[in-house]
Amino acid sequence: VQSRNQQTLQLFGYDVATQLSTTLLTEHSNTWLNLHDDLHFLNQQDTFIWASERDGFKHLYLYRTNGELIRQLTSGDWVVTSIAAIDEDTGIIYINGRKDTPLESHVYAVDMQTSSVQRITELGKHHDVKFAKDASIYVDVFSDINTPAQTGLYFANGQFITWLDENKVSANHPLAPYASEWIAPEFGTIAAPDNTQLHYRLYKPANISGKHPVIVYHYGGPRAQVVTNKWGGNRGLMFQYWAQQGYVVFSIDNRGSYYRGKAFEDPIYKAMGSIEIEDQKLGVDYLRTLDFVDPAKIGVYGHSYGGYMSLMAMFKAPDYFAVGVSGAPVTEWRLYDTHYTERYMGSPNTDKAAYDAASVFPYANNLQGELLIYHGMADDNVLFTHATKLYKHLQDNAKLFHVMDYPGKKHSIRGKNTQIHMFKKITHHFDTYLK
Repeated sequence: VQSRNQQTLQLFGYDVATQLSTTLLTEHSNTWLNLHDDLHFLNQQDTFIWASERDGFKHLYLYRTNGELIRQLTSGDWVVTSIAAIDEDTGIIYINGRKDTPLESHVYAVDMQTSSVQRITELGKHHDVKFAKDASIYVDVFSDINTPAQTGLYFANGQFITWLDENKVSANHPLAPYASEWIAPEFGTIAAPDNTQLHYRLYKPANISGKHPVIVYHYGGPRAQVVTNKWGGNRGLMFQYWAQQGYVVFSIDNRGSYYRGKAFEDPIYKAMGSIEIEDQKLGVDYLRTLDFVDPAKIGVYGHSYGGYMSLMAMFKAPDYFAVGVSGAPVTEWRLYDTHYTERYMGSPNTDKAAYDAASVFPYANNLQGELLIYHGMADDNVLFTHATKLYKHLQDNAKLFHVMDYPGKKHSIRGKNTQIHMFKKITHHFDTYLK
């Protein structure tokens, strides 16, 4: 049971015979609790496994069914993302986690008796796995930033069995004609003022001579991550195209994003649109030190929370970002999903100042650069009202901007030709105003 302010969670046990409930455990946070479904009761003994962020990182704990804590099963400055499977006969828990690097998801075998943790999957890849019910085998869909997803079948110890979809980039593969011009991005870190390391990804144009415009792509919000060693899908191919067309393409995961522990997430509490922009500015400060970057031609692009970030970047840091693209943006948090928003922002009734400061409207009059806003008119996640309220505000203040709305489209602007249109429009905007 979660409290209304999402800072306390209680796990109850219910006795069917007596119809009485008892509190097995209580979790509390001074900011918010991230919900999960990692609760597993063991069949062969009166115990269960529970996940908690009580030590700052999501880890596993072993409890008796009366609520007595037996021991912590995993620990360290890394996160368990989920329980993949449990083999009670061997006493092994198979978990998805980020122990080796936050940029890759791996499967680890955790010994319930010794708490030893052993990586099963290959380093240098990002793995999405599904175990059989008896935890004997698993399907692994894995990729890296330069290699599209491959699917294999493996024994629980990581031994390869067979390909389900090798998807090898051979002569007949759709990517083969583009292999010779493929640009592999670089990864690195930048230190924030508190010495927190922020991970970035950087695509350099093939011809690095001269000064180049930059497209900064970001998301920036909670429970999400942009900088990963994982195949990027359609958007990743778009980054590749932009780099081949002479753009520098850059992303940095600011504080507030996921898989780095609770202290990394918490700075956005009741302060959305603040620390995220400061960290994105740190990224631009780094870009300005590179000889091949034109510091006057830096653009920004994001969708959903990233669209909100693009607006805040253009409005709060006009000296950093000359051109912006904002897709399906939240513009006013009072208009968004209650459970999501109040988790990070508190109640609009008691935290009015925080909501006011997190809205884009107090800063919109600072718009100087060329801003494109696009939105699905049937968006049932971030309602189209977010966009129209901003349109009116900018019009009322005589601020010029660009619009592309998609009739009948929801939050992700799906549909092959529609997505082609969307990416062509975004590219045209940057080509027109940033190159």
